[in-house]
Amino acid sequence: MQDASVVIALRDVSKAFRSKKGMKAVLDRVSFDFVAGQNVAIFGANGSGKSTLLRMISAMELPDSGVVHRMARVSYPLGFAGAISSSMTGRDNVRFIARVYGCDVADVERFVQDFSELGRAYDLPVSTYANSMRARLSYGVSMALACDVYVVDEMLAVGDMDFKRKCLEVFTERSRGATILMTSSSTTTVRRFCTHGVILRDGRLQDFGELQEVAARFTQAADAIEEAATEAADSEN
Repeated sequence: MQDASVVIALRDVSKAFRSKKGMKAVLDRVSFDFVAGQNVAIFGANGSGKSTLLRMISAMELPDSGVVHRMARVSYPLGFAGAISSSMTGRDNVRFIARVYGCDVADVERFVQDFSELGRAYDLPVSTYANSMRARLSYGVSMALACDVYVVDEMLAVGDMDFKRKCLEVFTERSRGATILMTSSSTTTVRRFCTHGVILRDGRLQDFGELQEVAARFTQAADAIEEAATEAADSEN
């Protein structure tokens, strides 16, 4: 039986992708609990599987094996355009997603229409949208859904500077009392929103702890790897 405070439980989750060198495991029998109120930054090198992990937590992608238990309403990654159907209008996308999440359709529609600033394009097929318009629609839907867990994969805000400012204001308000799972290359963003950290390394979630300690361990390890690579390159010259 899960602890009542656990919002996401990974149990023996594995995921591999085919590469030029064969199959590469990005997640290898990962078991981990994300707890309510612990806003977690997920650190890892490029290609370590951070985005894949977040997509599976959001139910946007399935693991090859293992189970992801969700004991709370989880957002899809903020601004994730893959959640939007190109063949449907903006309005129809909003209505469909609101029903999937069991939210009041009229309330969600009102919020998204006002937030996204799409004007008449709201009733046009998304296939006619510029990338920035699609991102605004997707982000608006993310913020309209009242979620217990918000998933952020680098993109915390979209659009021009004014719209990004609006995104941050709304996200800050919406995420109060919720749990945040985040990857970000911005140290400022991570420090602002996260309380804890964990490192995704060699297909496993390791070194979970207080944010500052985990960030320092990850930076130290990354610097050591870079230094070793530089020394190896110098020795070959």
